[in-house]
Amino acid sequence: MRVPASETVIVKPELIRLVRRDDSKKWQAHYKLENLKTWFRRSTDTANVKEAARIAERMWMKATFDLEEGRPVTSRKFKPVAEIVLHRLEAEIAAGTAKPSFRDYVSAIKLYLIPFYGLYNVDGVKPSVISEFHVWRRDKVGRELSGSAQNNHNAALNLIFDEAIERGYMTAYERPLTKNTGVESDRRAEFSHEELEAMMKYAPKFILDGRTARTKIIRELLAIYVPFMAATGMRPGTEAEYLEWRHIDVEVRDGQPILHFRLQRGKRGARNFVAHNSCWLLLERLRQLSPDLSSMTLEEVLKKKIPKLLFRLSDGSVPDNWNKPFRQWLEDSELLNCPVTGKERSLYSLRHYYATQRLLEGIPIHDLAEQMGTSVLMITKHYSHLTPLMKAKQFAGVIDPNATSGEAAQIRAIMTAQMANNNIMNLVQMSTGLVMPLIAQNPELTDDFENRLKAQRKKST
Repeated sequence: MRVPASETVIVKPELIRLVRRDDSKKWQAHYKLENLKTWFRRSTDTANVKEAARIAERMWMKATFDLEEGRPVTSRKFKPVAEIVLHRLEAEIAAGTAKPSFRDYVSAIKLYLIPFYGLYNVDGVKPSVISEFHVWRRDKVGRELSGSAQNNHNAALNLIFDEAIERGYMTAYERPLTKNTGVESDRRAEFSHEELEAMMKYAPKFILDGRTARTKIIRELLAIYVPFMAATGMRPGTEAEYLEWRHIDVEVRDGQPILHFRLQRGKRGARNFVAHNSCWLLLERLRQLSPDLSSMTLEEVLKKKIPKLLFRLSDGSVPDNWNKPFRQWLEDSELLNCPVTGKERSLYSLRHYYATQRLLEGIPIHDLAEQMGTSVLMITKHYSHLTPLMKAKQFAGVIDPNATSGEAAQIRAIMTAQMANNNIMNLVQMSTGLVMPLIAQNPELTDDFENRLKAQRKKST
């Protein structure tokens, strides 16, 4: 902590001053340079005020020449500069004014940039040092990070260089070029519907095996959170973290109530989307798990626009994160690794499950991109492997009805999946123990059944 100065002598107004603290006999020079926002502080190493003033002016003149000629005014370690940026990002996050990417930058600075670059002078980070960082990071993680993750690291690093340049610790000429050695995979870790069903079947044992009462209630809520992510395609974390009961609207369309979610935050900012019908069951289960809402009906809860988080424990608190218990669930049920991609699954894999299910139903890519708050390019890039399967009905020909694996089985599954996302509805009903009437799930199919029954009755009479 800086000790307040007891004496100050002005050498040049607004440019140079001498400062002496109570705990020191020697004067410290404080000087400021044009176009730089910071005051530079250096010891004059003398107790004589006249000598200190002369030294301070020489320091100021040299720093001015260095700045004009493109040399760094002073050298600083990387860590304190990074901490200035880190504190600013965290303040904006706390104030609710941060961009969605700021959380990624904070994580990059804390976990990677400061641990590696911290003891380097900020103007000493050269291209060769950046190359060493890539090797160090790959060894630390055990793999090459994806291109998008490396872009976040590079963006955070450039914020630190911006701060260093603005404060005169390095020049724009000295800023090294960042690089990206990651390869964006066109296929991400995913779940088959059968695997998610297996997870939900394992849920009761997973909850029961919790060591403490709190662990059990976290796992109980997680068993609703997982199918919710699979049924909505929401981004786990930012989008789901801030969703409150008041952010849910109900619209009656063609006699059927439709759920609308108004997401407050996300990768691309706030957005709205229409929720799958199965979410009625998930919301009902969340209401049942909330002691302060259990005396009301779901209709009453939605009408009252209650400003409380959807995903909170029965005591009103919120888990630190869902990643750790979710990973434990995957490990316990032996579903951590995706057999198709060889990658470890995460909560984000539930978003990929949603996208896959909707594409296989024939939802147009443009509509799906808007619903999920992403771009058509990203949908095309990560799900291009589904294109021939989505067109299977047009060119498949005869499919082996006994096929249990491979593309033939996938095509057969697509050709028989005619109802509106039966898979997701079945998954949700399994997880909640609640059942939605067929007429609410699919009015068209209900009409078809009724017409068939009428025809059967006519034949029998």
